Amino acid sequence: MDKVFPFLKDVAIDYAWGGMIGIGANRFPQVGRLKENVYFAQAYSGHGVNVTHMAGKVIAEAISGESNRIAWFEKISHIQFPGGRRFRSPLLAIG
Repeated sequence: MDKVFPFLKDVAIDYAWGGMIGIGANRFPQVGRLKENVYFAQAYSGHGVNVTHMAGKVIAEAISGESNRIAWFEKISHIQFPGGRRFRSPLLAIG
């Protein structure tokens, strides 16, 4: 951080995020609907800052009937990571 932002060298860091991130096997965000009025957006693969805004706009357009761009996302097939319940998490961590 000091090399990229040398002016922050003496600034204390109070908080840091260190949680799990949602990654889809094809690295593409998962945006769609489960039912007519139940929508989801997940698996941003570490790009949530910009992609969440796009997903929110696409879902808002679908809810308001302004656009059907969500249909493009619903056509993308998403596979599960291999490993089943026992090995999926360790394989994700390795990845």
